[in-house]
Amino acid sequence: MPSDHVASAPGLRLTNDLVSKALFSRHLHLLSDLINAVLQWPTPIAVVKILNPDILPRHANGKRIVMDILVRDATNAVFIIEMQVRREEPWPERNVYYLARGLSEQLQAGQDYEGLRPVIGISLLAHDLFPEYPHQALWRLALRDEQTPAVCFKEALQLHIMELPKAERLGDLPPELRAWIACLLHNLDEAAMKQITHPPVQETLQHLQTLSADEKLRWAALQHDIAMLDERTALKRATRQGEQAGLEQGRRGNAVTTLNQLLLRKFGHIPAPIQDRMAAADLTDLQQWTLNVLDANRIEDVFDPAS
Repeated sequence: MPSDHVASAPGLRLTNDLVSKALFSRHLHLLSDLINAVLQWPTPIAVVKILNPDILPRHANGKRIVMDILVRDATNAVFIIEMQVRREEPWPERNVYYLARGLSEQLQAGQDYEGLRPVIGISLLAHDLFPEYPHQALWRLALRDEQTPAVCFKEALQLHIMELPKAERLGDLPPELRAWIACLLHNLDEAAMKQITHPPVQETLQHLQTLSADEKLRWAALQHDIAMLDERTALKRATRQGEQAGLEQGRRGNAVTTLNQLLLRKFGHIPAPIQDRMAAADLTDLQQWTLNVLDANRIEDVFDPAS
């Protein structure tokens, strides 16, 4: 039960999606409160079942394992909640895929479409997804008409995106949502957490403190963080290598074009064997051959000056 004392900062980050799944899967009323704080619907929802409660051992090390929390509320609507710490290029595609799959997997053979229940995605991002729109942090997406957005074709698929850092900067939020945003972003900041009075967040901090004593979970969370860091490091390295390779390829392509133009201008044609040799040459040889054109009397002298 909540108390009047805010627990000291625990050692587990709530933005670690393994930690958030472990906590909210065990305390459905806290997850319900978080969802309601984000949605701000007139009628609050109540989570009644976690559809994917298990955290398998391999998840901690998995670089592409998705730690979404899949739940069902009292009306049988399906909610997919995720904490997204880092940017991922395929994230929009993955998000749409999981929403569509959540809808398609509801029907069994012989069932009609009237049995479909809404699938509602809630993505809590620890980064700005749309920096070009600095004055909006909460996005509510559905199947709406482009010219008349008030017309919603069907609310069977919905996606609610909260850019947490931007929302915190903008302020002017309901107090319960402000409390959850602060907890999600700064739960290790003891001074900041002492300012929170929203009871469900206070209770969340207490449960996080308890979870921090679970050595198995702490180790799994650390492994998960390391795996994510390794992936980001490998991606940055590959990006740098790709940029360097692209730059080198561009320089080589320019050198081939320049050499071709000079050879055609001076000799009028380029024999096939020489074209093959140029195609296989590196940048250093191409640059040297380009200089050789100035003194060559025959096209062969460009490539074999001593012959």
